[in-house]
Amino acid sequence: MEIKDPRKGRLLFLITCPRVASNLLVKILSLQDQPDVLTNDMGGYFFLPAFMMINEAKLHNRHLDDWTEEEREQVKSIYQAGFDRLQAYINQARAEDKILFVKEHANFMATPLKQSQYAWSRNSFHDADWRLEYPQHRSSKVHYSTLNDSVLPDSLLHQIQPTFLIRHPALVFPSNLRVTMDKDSETSTEAIKRVALDIAMTMRWSRRLYDFYATDQSLSSRSSRTQPVIIDAYDVTNAPHQLLPRFCALTGLDASKLTFTWKRTSDEIRARLTEATGPAIASYLSTIWASEGIMKEKAMESPEAIDIDVEARKWREEFGEDEARRLEEWVRQAMPDYIYLWERRLKPELKVEEDEEEAKTVIQPHRSKMLVKFLSVLRSIRRLLQKL
Repeated sequence: MEIKDPRKGRLLFLITCPRVASNLLVKILSLQDQPDVLTNDMGGYFFLPAFMMINEAKLHNRHLDDWTEEEREQVKSIYQAGFDRLQAYINQARAEDKILFVKEHANFMATPLKQSQYAWSRNSFHDADWRLEYPQHRSSKVHYSTLNDSVLPDSLLHQIQPTFLIRHPALVFPSNLRVTMDKDSETSTEAIKRVALDIAMTMRWSRRLYDFYATDQSLSSRSSRTQPVIIDAYDVTNAPHQLLPRFCALTGLDASKLTFTWKRTSDEIRARLTEATGPAIASYLSTIWASEGIMKEKAMESPEAIDIDVEARKWREEFGEDEARRLEEWVRQAMPDYIYLWERRLKPELKVEEDEEEAKTVIQPHRSKMLVKFLSVLRSIRRLLQKL
């Protein structure tokens, strides 16, 4: 009897937000070289068209109840089309016995209802309008629980193994604002209004979706296939060799295919890709296109070392008083969610020497006698082993 590979048939979702180095992570994972992995040309983003349509039509400037019936139906049809494409890929992956890899920004997945309620701080009369047609289940069985802000029903989320890629808000939000304010970009402040930024400059979407998985009792007894994983961009850039093999072991990806160097994207290909995707999306890809590996000059400062007061002074010089004030407000509001997720992240697998140094750093403020004694014993054992 043939034994089925337990890695096959997984639905891997990388849940991100703009400017968290997700393009770098996907590049390192080298999905195109993993024969057991299926993904689309963009690595996911099935709900990007709906989010872009809302932005381009400036619908975020109005509460959902103020949209016309035609606008609601048009947006819903685009979400439904994205959902149908996703379902087609799920069916294909299962038919070919492959792992499906999908990357989505958490705010792209949130329903317009949830986005509007968050941005305008009031409920809507159009609650049920955003329940998509899910052929695998009768409408009466399609359920969206309290923590599920996404367009995906609970029954589909239960089949997904999510990875949440996070990065310190004091690094993410200014970077996102720079792209948004780029005068040569379609996403200039002329096109994207403040409400859209309020929806993007938050970590609530990732936090609530993580809590959906962490608190759902029906998932707690299941295999690791549906257990959420969190990784921080700082660890991806500063300890990729210690972190990503662990990540691959948890998700079924092939760690032997990880790549840490690649050829810079040529100007000709960049021009063609920019024409195909548009300047707005291309602006988010410019860094990875220009790279030949992890760019050490862009290595991030340790999250623990970031001082928001210091960063805020830099923002006032760069963006001006008003923009900097709003940026600081976004960052400080996002910090509780970031810290919550960061404390639960998958950590790099440190060597013994690194582990000992980390332990000494952790205990330095309190000088725990028991741990100091333990480290002393550890060093003695190591010296003894070296003599054997």
